[in-house]
Formats: sequence, structure tokens, C-alpha cells
Amino acid sequence: MTDWLSPNPFESVEQFSERIKRKYGLSVFRVYEDSQGHLKLDAIEVPRGERKRGLGAAAMRELTDYADQRGKLVRLVPASRDPHHGTTSRRRLVRFYKRFGFVENKGRHKDFTLGAAEMYRVPR
Repeated sequence: MTDWLSPNPFESVEQFSERIKRKYGLSVFRVYEDSQGHLKLDAIEVPRGERKRGLGAAAMRELTDYADQRGKLVRLVPASRDPHHGTTSRRRLVRFYKRFGFVENKGRHKDFTLGAAEMYRVPR
């Protein structure tokens, strides 16, 4: 039997995504490896009654640890305002992701292999 709450150094990104979703009771947590070999955070959603309890932050810390252990860049596109999914503001999300070392893909951080609306984090 698989223990979904315990990290496994050999787990796939799909197994990791499912483990984190279950561990923190997230509605959605989708991460995949793209064609460039980067990790892409496609979606993260904390259930309405569980917001503001640090679950999203805990999941993000696990994602950055997972990426660092594997030497993977992580990409994401901050969502626009969408009350249905709990997104109150894109600017708030940008600040949230910056807490975990993500930078906006512009200015001196511009990476022309990534999309203009993306944020990314290099492994540490």
C-alpha cells in the first residue's frame, strides 16, 4: 500500500502532485513536467472553508523543495481575478509567489524561452 503523505525520492511529478493534493486537502494541485524539462504549476486551489490557514503556502514550500532536489526550474502563470476559484487579485498572487523565490518574466529577469505572463523560479 502506498503512503500518500510520505515523500519518496523516486516519485514522479504526477505522484508528487497527488500526494500534496491529498496531504493538504486541496481542491486542485496540478504540476507536470513540460517539454523543456521544467516543472509547471498548472493550478492550485484551496477549498473555500480552508483558505487563510497556510495550506497553499505549505504546498508551495513542498513544490519548491521537490524542484530543488531535482534541479528543476518551476514555471507558473498567476491567475486573474476569479471569485469562483478564490482568486481575489493577480497582484496578490504575484506577491504570494515571490515569497517562494519566483520572479516575473520581465526586465532583467526576462527569459525569452518563457511566456511574458509567466513567473519562474530557478532551483537552489
